[in-house]
This record gives sequence, structure tokens and C-alpha cells, in this order.
Amino acid sequence: MDLKKVQPPLERQLALLGYELVHLETAREGRDEVLRLYIDHLDAETSRRKVTLDDCTTAHEGLALWMDVEFPDLREKLGVEVSSPGMERPLVKADHFRRFAGRLCRVQTAAPINGQKRFKGWIGPVAEGSVTLEEDGVLKTIPVEAIQKARLAPFDEEKTPRPKHLAARLTELPDADGVETSAVEDEEA
Repeated sequence: MDLKKVQPPLERQLALLGYELVHLETAREGRDEVLRLYIDHLDAETSRRKVTLDDCTTAHEGLALWMDVEFPDLREKLGVEVSSPGMERPLVKADHFRRFAGRLCRVQTAAPINGQKRFKGWIGPVAEGSVTLEEDGVLKTIPVEAIQKARLAPFDEEKTPRPKHLAARLTELPDADGVETSAVEDEEA
């Protein structure tokens, strides 16, 4: 399945329902393949609302009939799961890094940058298609397009030294409590 073909229409449909598609992936669970959608509220940055199980169910139900019309083979081949981004939220777009500036994240690049593919650092400025991370007191610039995988690292924030060089100091962490929720479509056997 070509996720790049499916993603834009899914983003538009979720936006009509009031949600942002944070990340889209396929995963194998046993012998079944699942299409997993991580969602957030469109106004999450200002409202700071968390995605609940009711939100996942609403999004799932709102997509089900639409998917049957737009992508009729999709739900026959794959189970569909809608989930909150969780505390270790995926960071996919430059805007995600901007939104979580000052937070700790883990980044993996497709190819080495200065001999390094894995980074764990505090998110700094995002400009001209790159994000600046402060890792162990050193500022590192990573092109967003080179990032293969990135996630917040909230469980490491207390034990990782605070950034020294970034202008945006970490004074108050966004509220990180809450429970990751998901709604799963059962695959008929």
C-alpha cells in the first residue's frame, strides 16, 4: 500500500471531523496487517485537549464509511486503528518540532549526519527545513527531510541535563499526563 497516496485524502477527511493526522503507518500484528492513524485535535496547540477514547471512536466511525467509498479495498485488506499520539508523540512535520520546542526528543535519520544517525536532544529553532537540537551541550542541525523517525522523549526529560545554548529555556513542561487511547477495528477472520 502506498501511504503517500492515502495520506492527503485521510488528512482532509479527518480535518472535516476536527482532527489532525499526526502520523500514519502500517504494522504487522501476527498475520494481520494494520493501518494505524495517530490523531490529535486540530486546535490542540491552543486548547491543550488530549485525545480520548471517544475521540478515537468518533474519528474511526467518521472514516469507516468514507473509506469504503474512497478506498474500497483498504478495509478488506487491513484492519484500521485510530490512536492518540501518546506521550511519546511522533514528530513528523516541521510544525510538530516548532510546537514542542524546548522538549526532549529522539531522532533517527535515514543516513548519517556527521557520522551520527541517532540523536537525543532538546528541540530548538526550526527554520529553512531543518531543526536544531541541543545534544549534550552541542547544537546540531538536522534537515527535516533527513529524519526517518522522531518522537518526544518525556520519560528522559528529568534525567537529561537541561539545554545550555538554546534561547528557549525549558521553564515549564506542557502537561504530559494522560493515558494513550486507541480504537481498533476488529478484523473478521
